[in-house]
Amino acid sequence: RFLLWCAVVLAAAYAVGVPLFLLSDDEALPEGADAVVVLAGPDNLLPAGQTLVGGGIAPTLVVSATRSGRGDRRVSLCRSEPEGVECVYPGPFSTTGEAQAISALAEARDWDTVVLVTPDYERLVAERVFRRCGDFRVAEHGVDQPWWRDVIGIPLEWVNFAIAETVRRGC
Repeated sequence: RFLLWCAVVLAAAYAVGVPLFLLSDDEALPEGADAVVVLAGPDNLLPAGQTLVGGGIAPTLVVSATRSGRGDRRVSLCRSEPEGVECVYPGPFSTTGEAQAISALAEARDWDTVVLVTPDYERLVAERVFRRCGDFRVAEHGVDQPWWRDVIGIPLEWVNFAIAETVRRGC
């Protein structure tokens, strides 16, 4: 009985989660954004953010990094400190922690618009958290992930969504 119940709940999570988290319409990215923000996550997010900055979406690339050395590309980029790149090291390493760090940076730099680079399945929650934390316009750029990351990410994103909408409603 328990396994059957788990299978039904998981099937429902995917039935609603795939359209909610993966099939949302891509909005046009704003011209003249102030920064492209690469959130923590898979390795393919950083090149996607660099491509957006190179394409003229924004002059500044903001990279969410850890001091622990995870994410070698991010660490080496942040250590080299190239012009036009800002690295943030959020206190609590979570979407909320990233939103707080980016909000402080945006306020200090007087930014009006940021573009978030995140996996497709994380776009909804990230956008909601950033809108609560910052006084700036938020646009999202979802990056496709391998199928197995989507399979793992959708149920986890339901948990993140529930927490963001109930327990952690503030910033």
